[in-house]
Amino acid sequence: MTQDHREALFELLTLSIYADAHVSLTEERLLESAFIAEGWDSEYPKSLFIEESFAKAREAADSDDAMFDYISAKAQLFTTKASQKEVLGVVKNILASDGETPEENEFYNLLVQAMPKVTK
Repeated sequence: MTQDHREALFELLTLSIYADAHVSLTEERLLESAFIAEGWDSEYPKSLFIEESFAKAREAADSDDAMFDYISAKAQLFTTKASQKEVLGVVKNILASDGETPEENEFYNLLVQAMPKVTK
């Protein structure tokens, strides 16, 4: 996974935990584990990136249109079926960690729509 892919995945994960307006400790731990597992290969400090990701996620979560635009922009970076399946799997795991809500299911469905190679 390239650094651009990592960043897009982390930003999607950050937004995913805002989908139900409730950030659980389990979700936070899984998000942190995902950051560790995927690694970081940038001179830009990971801590600053994480802070900015949360700020962007809060802003994108303000409206359905903003959320869909954000999801679509990040999803465009994943151009292969394998990369789209990986992203969907990681996101689904985080969403399911504390029980899925209708809002989280809606977020996941928007993400699936933005990754058409998986549904073909």
